[in-house]
Amino acid sequence: MTASALLVAVPATAADLHLTLRTQSSGGSIAVAVYANAEDFRASRNPVATRVVPASGGATSVTISGLAPGRYAVGAFHDADGNGELTLWPIGLPREAYGFSRNARGRFGPPAFEGAAFDLPAEGTRQAITLR
Repeated sequence: MTASALLVAVPATAADLHLTLRTQSSGGSIAVAVYANAEDFRASRNPVATRVVPASGGATSVTISGLAPGRYAVGAFHDADGNGELTLWPIGLPREAYGFSRNARGRFGPPAFEGAAFDLPAEGTRQAITLR
């Protein structure tokens, strides 16, 4: 093998993540964030992809294209009041419906990354999330 053969660019593999987000009400929007590691997921910072889509009630579909195959976790919430944030009660509990990939639930905060994490293969995958 020659050195020039090693320099040939190999196309990057990109995968699609298809999400079905279930909510009990329509109106407002659904905010989605995809995280690639536990630290960012737990702190809700540095997502690798985000989307905000109108909430259609029942089931809302979102496709996030162009992700590198790997391990990810998704967090989503129904922004019913349109303020762009997850609205909280004065005691710090969420007022708006929220959920995570694999329908993972946490106690006093988001679940652990491993509880919500899934593998995204090159051929893509689907995740269904119920926002509660």
